[in-house]
Amino acid sequence: MKNKLLLFFILLILLVGVSWANDSQPFTQEKIDSDKKSYWLIMSRKSSMEFLYHGVSGDVGNSRLIKIFQVKPGIPGLSPTPLPQLLGRKYWLIIKKESTAHNPETAPYFLTLDIPVTDSWPYGPVPYKECNGQCDWMVPGYFGLHGINGNSSKLSAENLGSSGCVRHTDGDITYLYNLLDPKTEEIRYYIKDA
Repeated sequence: MKNKLLLFFILLILLVGVSWANDSQPFTQEKIDSDKKSYWLIMSRKSSMEFLYHGVSGDVGNSRLIKIFQVKPGIPGLSPTPLPQLLGRKYWLIIKKESTAHNPETAPYFLTLDIPVTDSWPYGPVPYKECNGQCDWMVPGYFGLHGINGNSSKLSAENLGSSGCVRHTDGDITYLYNLLDPKTEEIRYYIKDA
């Protein structure tokens, strides 16, 4: 009887150990995936500064600052660059990049963010609780990062901003276009209001 009881406990311990190992595997893989290094950005709407990092997305302490950009986001109170937090998200994703040499508003390049758009007014997230209840993005299309087609006045203090996109110098958007590839890695775009 003593030997059967001992054998039972040994089998029980082995069974619990195998079960624990199988249960912990998804956690281990999730942990590895969350620590995967990639490019990611964070933009401050108030300071009009954008920071490019490489490392663990959203974790400045485990990332290396690559470059800082002076940008021009959307117009505050009218057509701001949408905050993901107001739509229950932590960040947007850069999902596509394309040449827009033919478009005088966004040339030379456009990096598309996965911000929801509509085909009719207000052309962006609905509902969106900013701008006294609903913003007016004025222009149909997509939100993203783009150039200024050589027109530096689009980045000046006198210019109020874009219709929700984030303007960059042509050199900076070219740098990002050549560096980032949303087809091969997840590129997160965080926005803070401060």
